[in-house]
Amino acid sequence: MTNLAKICEVLEGKIRGKPVAVSLFPTDIPPAYQGMKVDPCQILRHAMDDGKLAYFDREHQDCVHGAFITGVHEGNEQIRSGRILTDYIPAYNLDAAHAMNSGQFVLPQGTVRAIGAAPLDAVPEGVEINWIAVVCTPQWAGQIAAARAVEDGVQPNAAAGGSFCTDLFVTPWFDENVVMTPGDMGGRMNNKLKPEEMFVIIPMRWAENLIKIFGEMPDVKGIYEATRPADSEYWKRQAAKEAKARQRSDAVSVKAKERGLQISMAWEESAIELVAKSPKFVRGMAVGKIEDFAQEQGYELITPAVIEEQMESSGLGKYLKYLR
Repeated sequence: MTNLAKICEVLEGKIRGKPVAVSLFPTDIPPAYQGMKVDPCQILRHAMDDGKLAYFDREHQDCVHGAFITGVHEGNEQIRSGRILTDYIPAYNLDAAHAMNSGQFVLPQGTVRAIGAAPLDAVPEGVEINWIAVVCTPQWAGQIAAARAVEDGVQPNAAAGGSFCTDLFVTPWFDENVVMTPGDMGGRMNNKLKPEEMFVIIPMRWAENLIKIFGEMPDVKGIYEATRPADSEYWKRQAAKEAKARQRSDAVSVKAKERGLQISMAWEESAIELVAKSPKFVRGMAVGKIEDFAQEQGYELITPAVIEEQMESSGLGKYLKYLR
């Protein structure tokens, strides 16, 4: 079972509104969903921003072109032939327009009775989710759209020039691949996208990988260093930093010895001074406890803040006032 709650958690703050669960209904429409007479792609906004469980079908739709693209309406000759594009958008020639309104860019008629959209955290029990759709900035889209690539190396589909209904409802059905798209003019208007926003659609087969992408922090420094050539200025800067750090460490070690403290980690001088305020008979034990705590927490440098955190965690926080 896909952990929907965790996916919602890792996407929070990275996307607009709620992640949206898109469901294809071949026959029966779940009673919790409300039919809406809107452009088909607009049910995304109502789920994402308004928290509604919405669907469109042949009767509940306000765009015959979108209804044709999704296979719930046979359209008319102008739509089926693609002439609707050449008639109103001069850039399209007829062959291109026909291609856009046929083949893998439209669902076969009768494939579904309706298509529904719901906030991912509000999908009724028993309703199958086919894919997830989100709106976000390119910064987050680049990571969200890697949901498949991190597993098998297949890059997401990038869409432009066609209907957003194709991007949202059709391409994932044919390819079961992630789609990253700015959407067409209508799709952007119907979903009230800001200039800096775009869509990402993730089939459920790959959705669990979002938890890995945002739940496991990458080793950014490791990646960076692995790509630096031997003569990179980076290594020279690192060597200079390490030399200065050793000088500081030596100075702090001298300060610690002067106060009868034996340290085995990097300390700030202010942290040494803080421990030195405690009674002599507890200083040695305190240093050991603090260094053990720092290692457990992954701290490489012991600062006054680390000492205070250690004391709070060990129930000694009430004594902090005597050290300040």
